[in-house]
Amino acid sequence: MTTRKARSRRANTGPSAGANARRIKQISRASAQIVQEAAALLDEEVAAGIVAAKKMQTRFEKERRIDPADFKEALQRFQSDAHEVVNLLNEQLAELRTDENAAIVERLVSNTHGLLDLAVGLVNMGADIANQVVQKNFPKPNAEPGRRRGR
Repeated sequence: MTTRKARSRRANTGPSAGANARRIKQISRASAQIVQEAAALLDEEVAAGIVAAKKMQTRFEKERRIDPADFKEALQRFQSDAHEVVNLLNEQLAELRTDENAAIVERLVSNTHGLLDLAVGLVNMGADIANQVVQKNFPKPNAEPGRRRGR
């Protein structure tokens, strides 16, 4: 004769525990794949950022100005791709959601999207500010030495 506790323990380690373990392994494999693809995507975006930075450097050397448009395309791609990665991770997290953590996961995803948009906005604003500082404090390459613009 089995006790109620023993039956309860067996019920907890039965097929549902095995099914949960398989499900977690599937999610883990899918999450690992997302991370690998996100890393490859990030590598591409870094390469695009390097091209944008070189373009900016060349413009700065020739024209003594920074054009925020040099960053725009790379930043838009980064922003779009990063939001897609967050959405993919959110789909994976949906598999693990419980009533207790659903609100936390939703806030995490929302805050991550907001943080991405904020970072892109700050880079854009930084490029505008840098351009203003350059225009005010550095002479154009063909300007007379000793003369400064904007003072």
